[in-house]
Order: sequence, then structure tokens, then C-alpha cells
Amino acid sequence: MNKIKSNLIAFLVILMAVPTFINAQQISEEKYKALVEKNPFNAVYPKMLVEAADNYFGESMKLFSDSAVPEKEAHLAALAASVVIKCQYCIPYHKSELNRLGASDEEVKVAVQIAAEVMRMSTLFYGNEFDLEAFKASLAAPVKETK
Repeated sequence: MNKIKSNLIAFLVILMAVPTFINAQQISEEKYKALVEKNPFNAVYPKMLVEAADNYFGESMKLFSDSAVPEKEAHLAALAASVVIKCQYCIPYHKSELNRLGASDEEVKVAVQIAAEVMRMSTLFYGNEFDLEAFKASLAAPVKETK
């Protein structure tokens, strides 16, 4: 059942991305250079996607400044994720933002330690093929399906 669910999720993600590719168009060299000047990260995208990527990046950054999660906590979560995936670009960015937001060294250390603990336990459960349903049954509160 989990494999079917995983495949369905992957299919839906691909399906949601299709309009971006269908609507993607080549842009002029002048417009491309302007977008790269506006945000150097735009240089990592193919020209046909750079405009959509630029728009998406601007909107996705609102997750840090205008969402249900306060900005400092959002960057702590992002730092934790960055540590687990070992992103050499994301870690200094989120640490810089956390410095700007006044996060203490202890808050940063706790976020990093939480990331390490999640990765450690995930490795142990996954590597030992611990029964997922037994794990869920052991939790203090039932797991709610996200909608």
C-alpha cells in the first residue's frame, strides 16, 4: 500500500509540474541577463524555465516571512533539513538568516541536534526494517493524515 501511495504522490508531483514545462518559453538573452542580475540563483535554470523559476522562488520565500510558522522557527527548521541533506549552500544561508533574526547559539545547536536525532533514529528504524504499523501504534497520539 505504501508503494502505491508513494507512486501516486510522485505521479501527482510530476502532473503538477507539467503546466510549467508546457507554458515555458524561450526568453530573450536580454531578459535572461536581467533575471540573472536580479537573482544570481536564476543562472542554475535552463532559459526556458528561468522566468517561471524566478516567480516560484519569490513566492516560495514567503514561507519564511509570511506563513503560519514564525520566521526564526522556519529558518531553524530549514537549517535542520539542510544539515541532514548536507547542503553546503543552504547551511550558511540559514545560519546567516538566523544571526540576523537573533537566534542564539543554543537554538542553532538544538536545531542541529534534533536533525541529527531524526536522522539517527530514521537510520536505525529503516536499516532494521522496523514495522511501520507497530511504530504508529506505539505513538502517544494517532497520526493524522494531511489533507
